[in-house]
Amino acid sequence: MKGQDQFVEEMYHFKGEWGIPSLCGLKIVIKKEKAIILVTEFYDTNPGTSITNWNTHLAQEICQKYRIDPNRMIFIEHAPKTSSTLSFYQETFDRVTFAWDGESLADPKWERISKEEVIKLMDE
Repeated sequence: MKGQDQFVEEMYHFKGEWGIPSLCGLKIVIKKEKAIILVTEFYDTNPGTSITNWNTHLAQEICQKYRIDPNRMIFIEHAPKTSSTLSFYQETFDRVTFAWDGESLADPKWERISKEEVIKLMDE
């Protein structure tokens, strides 16, 4: 990563559906022209709402907290691999785009991307 990039990495606490305390991994890389927000699902340690079910609220909250312009945001949902052999528990990365009306995010659309594409976005 370039020296001028700003970087955040933390366990992020948020209020999910019905105000239930929820938890995810958060990694932010802020570059001159974009801000990559990577949220990671914590299957076993998240007591509340999943990131996929709360992504519009979560993305907007993170943008407000870290003063990120939603027009510059690249939002990626990460589902880590678990010990299950079921295909839907394999590691995945999805770039999520939203409609932004100047006040709120809506209408999420998911696009599966590779781990290599995520790394490239963060390193560009």
